[in-house]
Amino acid sequence: MQNENIALQAKVFLYHLNNSNSENGFRPEESWKFSLVNEEGKTAIERDYYPTVSTRVDPKVLLDFSNSVILHLKSAQPKLTVDNPKIEAQAESEYFIAYSLTRARR
Repeated sequence: MQNENIALQAKVFLYHLNNSNSENGFRPEESWKFSLVNEEGKTAIERDYYPTVSTRVDPKVLLDFSNSVILHLKSAQPKLTVDNPKIEAQAESEYFIAYSLTRARR
């Protein structure tokens, strides 16, 4: 049952990511980067980059959630581009966040 909840949460995250991708006019050569961060890391990324899409995830299932996002991204989201599906992680991570390195705030 928990795997179904993780998969559903991953699909909802990708839905929001796809909307942000469309609303902000991402070109095919622009890509997203994924990170697992704590509260301070999330705040820093949101301060430095726009747009961002994030969700809070139970730390016990964070790895399963990130794997589910990558799995669903490859199979169901052809419009979204991710350069490197490797996900960076900080200590005591509780947020999964997506941002584009090409869309830094000025």
